[in-house]
This record gives sequence, structure tokens and C-alpha cells, in this order.
Amino acid sequence: MAKSRGLVNLICDYNNALSESQRVKMMKIMGSSPANSVSVSDFAKILGISQPSATKHLKILYAVDLVERKRIGTTVYYSLNLKNIDEYHQLLELAFIKGFSPCPFGYKCDDCPETDTCV
Repeated sequence: MAKSRGLVNLICDYNNALSESQRVKMMKIMGSSPANSVSVSDFAKILGISQPSATKHLKILYAVDLVERKRIGTTVYYSLNLKNIDEYHQLLELAFIKGFSPCPFGYKCDDCPETDTCV
């Protein structure tokens, strides 16, 4: 887990990456496929989008470590990073639990000594 960014920022990074419907569909495609079996051209064909568009979406998911990639020859295959997806799920649950608790530091996240573990 990349705690140095703070948990609030990490949740926001994940949410931003999944804020576009094509990327959510890509996650579903990978989730229902064997690991390292979906290529950019597969995504483009399944979703009816261009390969450059598919590549752009995958780069966004890869940048926040929600997906992994593996090159075999000239083809890059994508799969879910299950560890980070589980982390995202846990962070969302924690955010809902802590969301109903007052902040002892007055919501000043930049000065908070618990910024790495606070949601």
C-alpha cells in the first residue's frame, strides 16, 4: 500500500481511475478472464473503441496499480491486481466506518500526524 500519499488521496486516486465507464467495463472484462489473457486489441474489439483509446484507459488503471501487465512478444496482456483491488475495497469500507467519527485534528489533513492512516 502506498501510504505515503495518505489514505484519502489513495482512495481519490482509485476513484478517479474508475470514474469512466469504459475503465469499469475493462475491469469487468479482466475479472472474468484468465490472468494475463486480455490484450489492448481484445479490449478495443470487445468495447468497440480504438486501440489508442483502449491504451489510454489502461494506462490510467495501470498508473494507480489496479491492473498488471505482461509482455509476451509484441503483445501486452492485462490482468487485475487483486491485492490492490482488495486494498481499495478495504479502504472504502474504512472510509464509511470512519466517516461518522469526528476528526480530532479539525480536518486539517496537511498538518495531521495521522494523515497516512486516516480516512
